[in-house]
This record gives sequence, structure tokens and C-alpha cells, in this order.
Amino acid sequence: MGFVNLSPVKAINHFEQNRPVHLALRDIYYERATRLLKSTDHMALRKLNAADYEEILFLLRLARDHGYFAVRDGGKNEKDGQFCKFINMLAGNVKAVLSMLNLKHSVEAADGFFLSFLETNHASVALQAEEYERRARDIAHCMLNTLELAKDAFEGLKKANHAVFSEVERGRYDKAAAHHKKLIEQRPDVPQYQKRAGRFSW
Repeated sequence: MGFVNLSPVKAINHFEQNRPVHLALRDIYYERATRLLKSTDHMALRKLNAADYEEILFLLRLARDHGYFAVRDGGKNEKDGQFCKFINMLAGNVKAVLSMLNLKHSVEAADGFFLSFLETNHASVALQAEEYERRARDIAHCMLNTLELAKDAFEGLKKANHAVFSEVERGRYDKAAAHHKKLIEQRPDVPQYQKRAGRFSW
């Protein structure tokens, strides 16, 4: 009769296994979103582009979702949890920018209700549209200041996570980060990954 190994099999901890991958994707998408957001700071001489902010929002939501996937319950990974809330706050600010830009578009639309309903002149409508864009720029500028404050905290969080990774986990993080960075670079045809004026250069 053959020998039967009755020793317990160690269960795979899927959270531990996937956490480095989710952290890598969180960091890649956050860095990508912030690079694009910072590039909008040079738009003072032209109109803000809603498509830029839709792209930023898309990337922040990806970063936030992967961040939540990487956070344990029970109060562990507290800084990672706080970072998810921070990303969510940034996403809320981007939505506010988009709201202002959408209002601007509604006001200045030639076939829109605004001019007809108020029975006002085009100059007044133009002033109102400029006011909405000014509010959008104010919110965007506030976000840039917030990102500058968060720069050291984000780098510190990445270093803290790397410090506790095993060699295998560090390899999984680096492999996932490199793969998705390359994937984005190779897909300029996808709207969310369009390369505009070199903003997606690493």
C-alpha cells in the first residue's frame, strides 16, 4: 500500500498574492493621471479641453479601484486606505472641473436654451461662459497645489510598501508595472491612452 501524505496543504492567500499587482496598477495609473493633470497647467493661453479631464478621471478611477483591491480589512494598510480616499477626492475635483466646462458649453451653445430663455445679448453670454471656465481653472489650480503637497507622501508610501515586499512580491510589482506601462504606450489608438503633445512620455 502506497504512502499517503496527510500533511495539511497551506491555503493560497489570494490577497497576499495579488496585492503587489494591484499596488503596481494603482501607482501606474495615479502617476499617469497626475502627469496629464500637471500638463494642463500650461493651458493658460487656450481653452481647457474637457477630453483631457475625462481622461484624467478615467485614470484616477482605475487607480482608486486597484488601491481598494490592495487594502486589507481590520485597519491594516492604513496609509494605503488613506491614499485611496485621497485619490477619490482628486476624482471629485476633476468631476467639478468637468461640471464647470459642461456648463460653459451649455451656455455658449449656439442652439442652446440659455441665450433664448434669458433674452440677453451674446456679450453677456460670453461673459458667463468665461466665468464658468474661470471656476474650472481655479479648481484645476487647487488640484495642482494639492498634488505638490502629496508628492513626498506618495513616494514615501511606495517606498514603505517596497520595504516590506518579499523578493517575489517585489518582482510581481515590477513586472506588473512594466507590463501596464508598456501596454499604455503601445495603444495610442485607445481614447483613454491617447498621447497628446508628449504628455504620456515617461
